[in-house]
Amino acid sequence: MINREQQIEQLLRGAPRPTPPSDLEAKLLAQIQLPPPARHNSSSQNALAPRIHWLRRWWPALAPAALSAACTVVVSVQVTEIQSLKKSIEALSQTAGTSAIAPKADSDQHLSEAPAPQSRPTQEQEIERLKQLVNKLRSEIATLEQMRVENDKLRSQIAAAPGVLTAEETAALDQARDRAQSIQCVNNLKQLGLAARIWALDNGDKFPVDPLQMTNEMSTPKILHCPSDATRIEASNFSAYTAANCSYDYLAPCATELDPWRVLWRCPVHGHIGLSDGSVQSDVAKNQPNSLVQREGKLYFQQPATMEMDAKNREAFERRYGLKPANPADSNQKTNP
Repeated sequence: MINREQQIEQLLRGAPRPTPPSDLEAKLLAQIQLPPPARHNSSSQNALAPRIHWLRRWWPALAPAALSAACTVVVSVQVTEIQSLKKSIEALSQTAGTSAIAPKADSDQHLSEAPAPQSRPTQEQEIERLKQLVNKLRSEIATLEQMRVENDKLRSQIAAAPGVLTAEETAALDQARDRAQSIQCVNNLKQLGLAARIWALDNGDKFPVDPLQMTNEMSTPKILHCPSDATRIEASNFSAYTAANCSYDYLAPCATELDPWRVLWRCPVHGHIGLSDGSVQSDVAKNQPNSLVQREGKLYFQQPATMEMDAKNREAFERRYGLKPANPADSNQKTNP
């Protein structure tokens, strides 16, 4: 069946093609009827020609004028709206002023007699307190810097004139120098603890992983160098600072202020330690090594019996870190409705 169809298809393809008559094209063109051409009104074209010529001639000058006129209208509308808004604001301010001038006497008396609510300090108050502490520490640093300059002058004078001081005076001078350097080291730890707490306020109440993350909270990289550390060089700026310039051990990355007894900084030269609450304990690692204990891989400072807080200070400490409600009366009301 398929072969027969193919044979029929081949026969059809081989059939001769018919030839069209020679006059077929002429007959078809004669049968086509085209519509007559439209007649244009020559008078209307002649009337529009001068207008078009005038528009083409004056359009470059009329366009900026029309644009400036539109801008003038928009500006005048805006000025009118601004004046109406000013009038409404003045009316509202006068109304608010009159209502604030005449308060009720009994309400004032009631407010004056009502006790001030005791609440935890807000974040803005805490930042303001930390800023004041920064200014205080900077003034102390300036004083210590002045003392260091004076000590350097005295040291240079002694070196220029040997034999002027006795052995006791030289020992006393060295002791005073070591004491001044120890005080400066304590101030460095205070500033580092304060910088870590300021950084934590903007980063989920957690301390940074590395001291380099809180360089914006430090005034200078000099606070990362202990003045008695002769094995490291003090960096002049943060662009030249590396981990080799840091004299202190950073022991509590990602810790929080709610763990106040955890050791945050430690000076291996003097033995000072800086705690997570910003306080600094002097000579602990040297004079009181037993007060440092390890708990779950973390270093904590354990107060001796002679340094325990009294009841009042402990209560204030617990309220500060949220371990006790700010107002005991409120907690009694909640437990005893």
